[in-house]
Amino acid sequence: MLLPYLIFGEDVYLPVTDNMDSNLAWYKMLKDQGKVFSSWNTPVQGMLLELPRFSYPSGFNIELLLFALFPFFKAYIINKALICIIAFFSFRFWLRGQKLIFGDNTLEVLICLLWASLAFYPHRGISIAALPAVVQVFVLLLRKKETTASLMILIGYAIYSMLSLAALYLLLGILFWLLVVCFLERKFHLKAILFWCFLLIFFLVQEIHLIKGYFFNPSFISHRTEFTYDFGIWTQQYPWVFFGSGDQNGVHYSPIYIIFMLCLGIYAWYKKSASRKGFLFLALLLLISCLLSLVSLTGSITIMGKLIPELGSLNVLRFEYWIPFLMMASIVYFWAKLHFLGYRVLIPLFLCVNIFLYQYEWRYTINSYIHVLDQKVPTYSSYFAETQFEELKVFLADEQGQERFINFNIPPAVATFNGLQTYDGYLQVYAKSHKEKVYQVIQHELEKDQSLKAHFLDWGNKCYFQNAQYPDDYFMYKWRNESPLMEPDYDYDYLKEELEVDYILSALPVESDKMSLVKVFENESSAWRIHLYELK
Repeated sequence: MLLPYLIFGEDVYLPVTDNMDSNLAWYKMLKDQGKVFSSWNTPVQGMLLELPRFSYPSGFNIELLLFALFPFFKAYIINKALICIIAFFSFRFWLRGQKLIFGDNTLEVLICLLWASLAFYPHRGISIAALPAVVQVFVLLLRKKETTASLMILIGYAIYSMLSLAALYLLLGILFWLLVVCFLERKFHLKAILFWCFLLIFFLVQEIHLIKGYFFNPSFISHRTEFTYDFGIWTQQYPWVFFGSGDQNGVHYSPIYIIFMLCLGIYAWYKKSASRKGFLFLALLLLISCLLSLVSLTGSITIMGKLIPELGSLNVLRFEYWIPFLMMASIVYFWAKLHFLGYRVLIPLFLCVNIFLYQYEWRYTINSYIHVLDQKVPTYSSYFAETQFEELKVFLADEQGQERFINFNIPPAVATFNGLQTYDGYLQVYAKSHKEKVYQVIQHELEKDQSLKAHFLDWGNKCYFQNAQYPDDYFMYKWRNESPLMEPDYDYDYLKEELEVDYILSALPVESDKMSLVKVFENESSAWRIHLYELK
């Protein structure tokens, strides 16, 4: 899984969405400005011109700490390696705790590798990768067999997971499980509940900057006060979408696992070799899928906001992050009960699928030699195009970094990664007032595309200067042959006089009477053809 990094270095293919277009740019800004550990309200320049420190991930998280301590690209490799290694030993810890007897150590290792080789999203840390170990800790607590290692596992999990992105939904699932056990056994498992509270407190301490800035800062009104998921991709989702889509579960994996799990379950039932836990995990997976589908179909995704308005932007569909673990656990239990012997062929086959088809780095490396996928994607170095942006900065002679930019069909993350200040950006928390200013500019253009308008007004994490000709298309690489962008229907006077924007970076030529072309920047090692415009 790490071989592409060793072979290609910075010319490796990395996931773009929710990775290079956001997180990596955030980490780079924080590191370059020495603000990884700054106080909650310290201004950070870059996206949306300037944002308080609490708008970005916590500096007390291992992932961001890696980027602070190591050279930037090497930190990414270390993070990838740690997630894989921790995932392996996490599943091994759970597997041995279940006392499943396979009669073959090779099979145990292969099963753990199967879990570790799933394509976990890197920006969620070990939230999902280490879930098996966390589950096993609470199993031990319920059995009163906990050890000092149990506490260390929970601490490690807390400082290497993302609470709002994933861990919150996993924690709530564990709490529900503990309460059900207490009810069924007519016994209050105090120690297990206390450990759960300890884990939650550790998460809250890690996120203290976000909590202070978001919940206890009256001067800050977040764009998330207008948040809703009751539109677009989050609606009209049926049960099979949840248990069949690794992309939505925070892990990329093949649908073959779901099919294999169901086939094993049917075969176990037919052979009367029923594994109670195997069927329990399968039932939980199907139940979660059906409940989340009901939430999606009834438009109740933001139901938490009915209880606490500040939590209205939490997406309850993220309880689907339980599905990968439930799926793998069900497979393991059926497998152990049936004594299925085909693993020497089947698991290596699954491992190849995981690594060469679902690990982004390998998938597009192979595709560059054997053209199967129609999509061509940039490498890490070509996406951020540092040499090209150095040429742009030298041309502008902007030594103080005070020029203000907006972007047409280029992710603002590319510019901010290279030290520029953009009026647009991709953030999870920013001021509602900034969103309103951008909307003032683009509102007439958004009227041309109602889904794009909903995307901006009802979600808004992408505070971009969108256009209806190429809506939300920020993959406009130079190898695409697209027509010029016809002048977006913007309020250009407001853009120039009130927002004081200096330049526009566009991936495409723009036919407009409101701006003039200054220069086109091209570089053979870059994924972009950058057109620099200034407002007339």
